[in-house]
Amino acid sequence: MSKYTLTYFDFPAWRGEVPRMCFSFGGVDFEDKRWSFEEFGTKKGELPFGQLPVMHVDGKVVAQTGGIIRLAAKKGGLYSDDEYKAAKIDEVIDYASDITYALTPSILEKDETLKLEMRKEFLKEKLPKYFSSLENLLKANGSPKYFVGDSLTAADLVIWCLVGWMSGGKLDGIPTDCIKPYVLLEEAVKAVDEDPRVVEWKKKYPKHYSS
Repeated sequence: MSKYTLTYFDFPAWRGEVPRMCFSFGGVDFEDKRWSFEEFGTKKGELPFGQLPVMHVDGKVVAQTGGIIRLAAKKGGLYSDDEYKAAKIDEVIDYASDITYALTPSILEKDETLKLEMRKEFLKEKLPKYFSSLENLLKANGSPKYFVGDSLTAADLVIWCLVGWMSGGKLDGIPTDCIKPYVLLEEAVKAVDEDPRVVEWKKKYPKHYSS
């Protein structure tokens, strides 16, 4: 049996949280390393691309989010053996990266006035496209609670984490009700939130999920 070690920060951003959840939901034994920013600063040079998350499989490293989530989802039973459905799960993972990258410049901006202006532009010019496209995926799937197939997959967890971050009140200038106009997306996020496995996960880490 392979030994898995996942290293990320101690907060629930989707890049690290989703593989944690996939492993845990599937009962897969893994080491959950949670670095402080100070520890990351001292060890960044040891990482293949100078970033987290990374996963070690029997001591060998994987260092990109997509590969990490796919591996964890396969082991945790939250992927698909069907090649089309597997590709659709990958599609959602990659689109979540697109959305995250679109927000990254405002996250890195140190001027607070400029930061808010960038967020305002994001809300007006980009968020409608992103959230509408996600709703179109839900419609096309024919099972409005899920992005792929008729049961929970890593794709659903990714969007749940991403939307939770965006609407969680931690991004100045992004309103907590930004998802409200997107009824299908809101319902899909709610379905994940009410999944018994997710409910238990939130109870296990209350500091990250307390309202």
